[in-house]
Amino acid sequence: DEVHNNRLVYLQKLGKISFRTSWNISHINKHGPQFLVNNPDNFKVAQIMNWTDSVEKFVCNLIPKPTHFIFNSGWWFDNDFNRLAAQEEIVRALRECNIISVYKTTTISKSRNRIEQSRERMCQMADICLNVSWTRFVPQEFYLDEVHFAPPIYSLLNIHLLSMLTSEEGGLQIATES
Repeated sequence: DEVHNNRLVYLQKLGKISFRTSWNISHINKHGPQFLVNNPDNFKVAQIMNWTDSVEKFVCNLIPKPTHFIFNSGWWFDNDFNRLAAQEEIVRALRECNIISVYKTTTISKSRNRIEQSRERMCQMADICLNVSWTRFVPQEFYLDEVHFAPPIYSLLNIHLLSMLTSEEGGLQIATES
């Protein structure tokens, strides 16, 4: 969106595995658009970090700096999110960088299991909580496996997220047709 300078950057951290990026923070946005690395042979890790370091040393230094940081713990059981101190550190790091924290709760599995409540307390800590507990009503035929949905459900999750971000609470401005 050229009017409001909205941009989307996707970063992934899986469980206790360190956040990894092939992007050197000093090179992002200097050489035009960045592209996903599709061939693993071309992926060279420039930085390896834990959750807090990935926020403080990478996300906070992006130019332009993000206004929102959307994250969740997912179904990774061996995860930093099991520690209250780690949860507090992530939110603190985002606040120190003036980035709005948006925590997305973990979706309900096909067998209707929920993730531990200890991770859900992130909703109280984060600036915005995207509560997707409605996924408990998703019919079984819309699951691809125990924890992943068929495309129509991901579309609904995206609409839910975008609706929240563009609400008064979310604070994200979007271009509207005149």
